[in-house]
Amino acid sequence: MLYKQFAKPEGWIGKMTGWFMVKENEKRNEWTLSFLDIQKNDKVLEVGFGPADALKKIAEKEGITLYGIDPSESMVETALRRLKKERAPEQICMMQGEAQMLEDFYQPLDKIYSINNISFWETPVKTLNHLHSLLRPGGRIAITLSPHGRGTSDETTEVMGGQLRALLEEAGFNQIEVFIKPTFPNNTVCALGMKK
Repeated sequence: MLYKQFAKPEGWIGKMTGWFMVKENEKRNEWTLSFLDIQKNDKVLEVGFGPADALKKIAEKEGITLYGIDPSESMVETALRRLKKERAPEQICMMQGEAQMLEDFYQPLDKIYSINNISFWETPVKTLNHLHSLLRPGGRIAITLSPHGRGTSDETTEVMGGQLRALLEEAGFNQIEVFIKPTFPNNTVCALGMKK
């Protein structure tokens, strides 16, 4: 049941799960965003935004257009409520749906990121390939994962880093770098790619 709530939070348990994710992911969010160098007037997409903690930080910047997609209706409601309390971004568009639905999304983007979500994507290479097509030249993507569960370790994180690099390469990204951050219970990995 808990795995289901983390994958697609629903109802009051889902909302409690969302607030737990805020605390757990706060430092991971800041770390991931630090690689993107988000600037004024950027168009930014988060895939799997959960309770929108990272989007909330981005909303503090002027002239930003925010896009997000998440499969949970509870998280969409939470995100919209939290973002409205911030200084309003230039535009907010939050969508309920799975990552593969982005293959029907055609807005040009400057930055894309996803934190602890790509493992739920049904067609990661196809979705990443489409996201690559949406990025403007010089645009960046950051994919972060922190392995949890029985049998995972820092070695699991290293393996995931290699897998993320391979996915980004196959989808057409360039200048791919993989970073490791010490976190509990296991290290966290972020794969950063660019579009030429």
